[in-house]
Amino acid sequence: MTLNHPRRRFLAGAGAVTITALAGCMSGGTTSSEGEVALSEHPLGKNVASWPYHGPDPTNVPATLVVLDDPSCPTCARFHRSTITTLESEFAAAGELSIVVRPYPVVYPWGEPASHALEATIDRDDAAFWELLEHYFANQGSFTTDTVFEQTETWLAENTDLDATAIVEDAREDVFADRIDATLQAAEAADAGRTTPATFAFVDGTLKTSFNGSQSTASITTALEL
Repeated sequence: MTLNHPRRRFLAGAGAVTITALAGCMSGGTTSSEGEVALSEHPLGKNVASWPYHGPDPTNVPATLVVLDDPSCPTCARFHRSTITTLESEFAAAGELSIVVRPYPVVYPWGEPASHALEATIDRDDAAFWELLEHYFANQGSFTTDTVFEQTETWLAENTDLDATAIVEDAREDVFADRIDATLQAAEAADAGRTTPATFAFVDGTLKTSFNGSQSTASITTALEL
């Protein structure tokens, strides 16, 4: 499915930046061949290791997959549970692949506050980030913009040792809006498209292919030359 999303305003640095969100959540996928662009020079390569990743350091590994997904997107949830889970267990665990995930709130409205909570969690503990992301994916039908912070705080308090109140307070106050804004701007510069998940496949530090929408494990491994 594809959803049109209203314009959002994100705070970045000292001023406000208006971004037109690239909305969509699609089960079918599209592929785009890319020119020779180094990860270090790609819009999504800046500070790439500062986002959570499975496997080795994304700047020093044979293959890197950068994934932009929205916690509110059902297709993203299916993609993680099938393709990403397989890639993690078979290739990231073996040191052949790094899978970088960046919250990309462009689908349902509650995905934006959830992304702020994810960023606040990343700042404290990467493992809790993955657990919270899976919680969002597993319970997408239960969240709204009015309830997501309260439910997130409850879940964090019951399932982690982190200060759940502080995380949600940071999320409410947009403490990490600069990171979300950076992802939105990088996605726009990289022509990420209007469907999620959006993924970018790098081999030996060079962009080979990008995808929009759900992709099979075979498609991703072929692109990554694994």
